[in-house]
Amino acid sequence: MSLYTALGIAIGILIAVWTYLSLGTDVGLIVWAGIVAWGAFYAAGGGTEGFMKTVATNLSGILWGFLVLLIAGMIGGGVAIVALLVGVAAFMMCVQANLPLLSFIPGAFLGAATYVGAGGTGKFDRLLVMVALSMVLGALFGYVSEVLGKKLAGRPASATT
Repeated sequence: MSLYTALGIAIGILIAVWTYLSLGTDVGLIVWAGIVAWGAFYAAGGGTEGFMKTVATNLSGILWGFLVLLIAGMIGGGVAIVALLVGVAAFMMCVQANLPLLSFIPGAFLGAATYVGAGGTGKFDRLLVMVALSMVLGALFGYVSEVLGKKLAGRPASATT
């Protein structure tokens, strides 16, 4: 079986499980946030390194989004201040890429956008925790889907996706 077919089977089964866990329980997981991180895992190159970079950059992006909203809420100033803060955060998400673990810039942008898109307010609340948890678990499901897909395809886990 081709690797892509095997990945399709593994991802199809696991994404059904993910969706059920997110929607069919009262835990509060966010379906789409997990799927964003799942995609980021593959975009980061997969494997252990892709998993670690995805989690680190998604969480850093959530932090930058949180800080933008927190500071904007503290100082006010409207759209101009928010725009300036977003610019500073974007700059920092690029600069942090000098650290190998944070070198997947899209992961940081995806984390920030996911937090803000989920309705983040810049307050340490349940939503902040659920976005972070959903993204970490989404990346983990991505990792597991890759491992299972490779097993189904008869490839070693270390083979490139």
